[in-house]
Amino acid sequence: MKPQENFWPGVFAIVLGTFMAVLDTSIVNVAIPEMMNVFGASTEEIQWVVTSYTLTMAAVIPLAGFAGVRFGIKKSYLASLFLFTVGSLLCGLAWSNGSMIAARIIQAAGGGLMMTIGQSMIQLVVPREKMGSAMGVFGISVFVAPAVGPTLSGYFVQHLDWRFIFTVNIPFGIVAMLLVWRFLREGEVKKDHPFDLAGFVWSATALVSLLLAVTKGEEKGWDSFFIVSLLLAALVSGTMFVFRELTTGHPLVDIRLLAKRDFTLGLLVNSMIMVGNFGVIYLLPIYSENMLGKTAMDTGLLMLPQAIASGIVTPICSVIAARVGLKPLIVVGLIFCTVPGFFLSQVDLDTNVSTLRWLLAIRGAGLGMCLMTSMQIPLLAVGDPARVPAASVITNIARQVATSIGIAGLISLFTRRGVEHAVHAGEQVTATHPPVTAALEQWQQMYVAKGLSVQEAAASALQLMGQLVKKYAAIQALQDSLLAAALVLLAALAVMLLVKENKAALGASADPKTQPAMLE
Repeated sequence: MKPQENFWPGVFAIVLGTFMAVLDTSIVNVAIPEMMNVFGASTEEIQWVVTSYTLTMAAVIPLAGFAGVRFGIKKSYLASLFLFTVGSLLCGLAWSNGSMIAARIIQAAGGGLMMTIGQSMIQLVVPREKMGSAMGVFGISVFVAPAVGPTLSGYFVQHLDWRFIFTVNIPFGIVAMLLVWRFLREGEVKKDHPFDLAGFVWSATALVSLLLAVTKGEEKGWDSFFIVSLLLAALVSGTMFVFRELTTGHPLVDIRLLAKRDFTLGLLVNSMIMVGNFGVIYLLPIYSENMLGKTAMDTGLLMLPQAIASGIVTPICSVIAARVGLKPLIVVGLIFCTVPGFFLSQVDLDTNVSTLRWLLAIRGAGLGMCLMTSMQIPLLAVGDPARVPAASVITNIARQVATSIGIAGLISLFTRRGVEHAVHAGEQVTATHPPVTAALEQWQQMYVAKGLSVQEAAASALQLMGQLVKKYAAIQALQDSLLAAALVLLAALAVMLLVKENKAALGASADPKTQPAMLE
C-alpha cells in the first residue's frame, strides 16, 4: 500500500475516532452516580458499565490485524467506527443497567478495533517524511482524551444531561466515517486469509481473565478463590495462546516480533510511561474530590494544564524527532515527567493549586516529548512495513494491559497504605498524648458552645479526631502511590537508555527518496 499525498483529512478522521474511543474509557466515571439513580442499580452492578468496556476493548484488539488483511483496512476501520457510533447511540437510549452494559460492549468492540486499525492506517498511508507530524497529531487523541474526560463529563452532568456523554459521539462518528470514505484508499485484501479461531479464543480468554482479575482484585481480595482462579485461567490460556501462535502458519498475532530486542524494550518503555501517566490521572482526582472536596469540573480544570501542554508539545516534538532522533526526546521527556512526579508525591491539604497546575503543565510537556515518540520506537524496530499491523496489535494490547494493571496496582497500593498509615497514626494518637488531649478539649468546648451537651460534645470531638486521622492517613497513602508512579517513570528512563534507536528507519522518515523502497 503506497502512501497518499492528500492524507490529512483521513488522519483527522482517525484521530477523531480514536479520541472518542479513548475518551469513553474515562468520561463515564463522573456520570456513574446519576446512572445508579436512574437505573436503580447497586454499586457493584453499575461498575460493570465501566468494566465491560475495558474487557471488551482488550478482547477484540487481536482481531484488528486479521480484519485489515481479510476485509481491507479501510472497510475494517469504517465498520469499527460504525459499530462504535451505533453503540454510543444505544448507550444514550439505554433504559436499564443491563441494556447499558450491552450497549457498552458494542461500543467497546468498535472502539478497540478502531484504535488499533487506525494506528496501522497512519503508518501505511502517511509518507515517511510526514510520519512525525501525523503521529504527533494522533498522540493527542491517546492521552489528552483521558485528561479532558472529567471536565467534559462534569459539564454534561451538571449543565446538560448525562446521556449526552454518549450521544455527543454520534455526529462526530458520522463526520469521521464520511472523511475516511472520501479521503482514504483501501489497502491490499486477501480474501483467502484464514482466521485463527483457536488463537482468538485463547487470547480473548487470557486478556479478559487477566484484566478482570486486576480490576476486581482489590474488591474481592487478591488471595480470594475468584481472583486466583482468574489469574490461573489467564496463565493457562496465555501459555496456550503463545504455543498456538508459534506453531500455526497464519497466527492471529505475530508474537515473533517480541524476539526483536528493541521492539520489546520500546514496548516496555511505552507501557511504563502509560502506567505512570494514567496512575496520576486516576490518583489526583481522588486527592481533589475526596480530600479537598472539589467538584468533578474543578478536578478537570486542575488537570487541564497537563492536557494543554502535552497537546502543544506532542506535534512539535514529533516533527523535530527526525532531526534530533527519538531517543533524546524520550529521555528528556521522561526527566520532565519524573522530576515533577517526585514533587507531586509531596502534596498535602495545604498544597497550592497553582503549584499543582504548574507541576502538571511541566509534566504534560514531558509526556508530549516521550509518549508518542516512545510508541514509534517498537514500530521502527519492526523494519518490514508488512508487519506494521501486527506490531500495532501488540502495542495496543500492551498499552491496554499496562494501563489496567498500573491503575489497579496503584489503587491497591493506595488502599493498603491508607490502612497501614491509619493504624500507625491510631497508635500515636492516644488520650495520654498532650497535643491530642489539648485538641480534644478545644473541640469539645467548641461543640458545647454550639449547644451540645458535654457527652455529645466529647463524642463529636472524638469523631472529628478519627476523621482527621483517616484523612491524613489517606494523604500519606496518596503520597506513597504518587511516588510509586514516579519511580515507574524513572525505571522507564533506565530501560530507555538500553534501547538502540533504529536511526536508519528514522532517517528514511525524513528522506522522501527512500519512501518507495520502504512502503511498496
